[in-house]
Amino acid sequence: DAYIREATAVRQNVGIVDVSTLGKIDVQGPDAAEFLNRLYTGGFAKLPVGKARYGVMLREDGIMFDDGTAWRLTPNRFLVTTTTANAGAVLAHMEHYLEVVWPDLRVHVTSVTDRFAGMAVAGPEARKVLQAALEEGDVSTEACPHMGIVRGRIAGEPVMIARLSFSGELAYEVYCDWPAGLAVWEALIEAGKPNGIMPYGMEALGTLRIEKGHITGAEMDGRTTLADVGLGGMASRKKPYVGSTMTQRPAFVDPERPVLVGLVSRDGRAIRAGSHLTLPGGGASLGHVTAVTWSPALGANIALAFLSGG
Repeated sequence: DAYIREATAVRQNVGIVDVSTLGKIDVQGPDAAEFLNRLYTGGFAKLPVGKARYGVMLREDGIMFDDGTAWRLTPNRFLVTTTTANAGAVLAHMEHYLEVVWPDLRVHVTSVTDRFAGMAVAGPEARKVLQAALEEGDVSTEACPHMGIVRGRIAGEPVMIARLSFSGELAYEVYCDWPAGLAVWEALIEAGKPNGIMPYGMEALGTLRIEKGHITGAEMDGRTTLADVGLGGMASRKKPYVGSTMTQRPAFVDPERPVLVGLVSRDGRAIRAGSHLTLPGGGASLGHVTAVTWSPALGANIALAFLSGG
């Protein structure tokens, strides 16, 4: 009941969730943009200052490693976010490449995961709530377009806001100094009361991302490629990047390879995570279910799964 109530609030009004555990890495130096351009599958060299971009890193064997966002704060400084589980691994990955593979690049990387508190404000009323809470700053469409970054002040504390979403709704991530996190959270809750703001947790977040089809660790399980999860278009054809030479191996471009699909239960029963997909009557496995939920938006049991040939 709790996650259904919380997910519904995000879809219909506005919700707020603590995202402080996301990995955060400060990447600085004259070659910072070039460094990220080599690590991510997409282009980052020409990302404008004041904009963020979603990106995916591959392992050297062409398998997906981690996804997140990179915020260009100045020409030579980026804030990179990672999944919570891979915060340490991504930092080690970056340090390895700077020390061993590209020692000529003038870049320093520093973990700032504990430096910033983070909260996401999501839902149709998200902009109204943020604007009401801001003592300085502007999150209008003109000032803060999709993937835009703005600075402001909430509860007297400096904040940095990026307009990005993992829920499918209008959403913003708000970062502030860690000691100021509670004050900023409480100010956002107070500003959102007229809009029915509701805190939501991990289970509601999972429901929202499954409805949207957004991937997490269940889909990046050490066996999947960009094409498998429907993100093949993010693989740049204009530059090399870590893992790029391995992405065209025959097994990776096999048309029968399992790819990400959405499932809806036809009989109303819940779909079980980990279930194998077969033809009626059984037979060989054609794929497996990675994540399941009851969807309040669709009024049905739904799931994400990998299915051979899609």
